[in-house]
Amino acid sequence: MPHVLKMKDGKLLTPFGIRDLLDAVEDYAGEELRREIEEYIETNVEDIDDYEKEYDRMERDGERLADHQRSVLCNIRDEVDALDTLLQDTRLSRRRMQGAVKIIRQMINWEL
Repeated sequence: MPHVLKMKDGKLLTPFGIRDLLDAVEDYAGEELRREIEEYIETNVEDIDDYEKEYDRMERDGERLADHQRSVLCNIRDEVDALDTLLQDTRLSRRRMQGAVKIIRQMINWEL
């Protein structure tokens, strides 16, 4: 939404975009300053676009890594639950417990 700006000479300006602002700069400060501002904006808009793209990429990577970590931790929790069930059984099967421990160890080693 445009804002009303009060100029130094008392006139009111309602810019609807960057072009309106640049026109006012030209009217009050000259064409040379307008060109300098246009070049500055052009250069920095490209930089801002690059930064925003990189930020979005990093955000997606962070979400992907968080999902992966959550998945790995859920898998480890499932294996620990299975091992806990084996430990609570009246007949302990060392081979089955060793298998569960081996799976947990592999999951941890894959992540390290």
